[in-house]
Amino acid sequence: MTCPDFDWKSYILDEITAPERRQMEQHLTGCSHCQEEVEGLRLTVTALRRLPVQEIPKRISFVSDPVFEPSGWQRFWNSAPRLGFASAALLAGAIVLHGYIARPVPATPTALASAQIEQQVQARVNAEVARVLPAAVDQRIQVQLKPAMAELSARLQEVQTASEQGRKADQKLVADAFTVLEKRYNTLYVTAARYGGD
Repeated sequence: MTCPDFDWKSYILDEITAPERRQMEQHLTGCSHCQEEVEGLRLTVTALRRLPVQEIPKRISFVSDPVFEPSGWQRFWNSAPRLGFASAALLAGAIVLHGYIARPVPATPTALASAQIEQQVQARVNAEVARVLPAAVDQRIQVQLKPAMAELSARLQEVQTASEQGRKADQKLVADAFTVLEKRYNTLYVTAARYGGD
């Protein structure tokens, strides 16, 4: 155990005044613990002085240098949350794309029923007119039937427009649901990144 009153490092490195040195040397003659500490410090200083002098390196590389950083693709493929989010986004994109692909829109039951009724009525009217009335009367009836047929066509067009608007509303709902899902995944990703999740 060393004596707390003396700074033996300063003694070894000659950083003390002459009266302090004499006092410390007097103490050394009678204290074996301090003699051991001074001897150990002398050996350390001697060993340090024997080390060769080397030039200081101009640049020290650290582990955090860009040379050791993985590329963007490596970071992406090694991150489970990012890869999971990319897979979910790709799947959602495929579902939305499948919904928007141009394919024949099946006719709604209302449109099919209206078309069938129109065909049946037209066939019956033509058959009855051909059976009962001569050609001149037939022309006059055709002139009178044109406004009714035009009105029927307009109503059919309205039904088709309504069904098209319904389809567009459904597509908008799907797009909104995808946006909400994307925001949730972004929130999960930010939370995982903030708390060290990988």
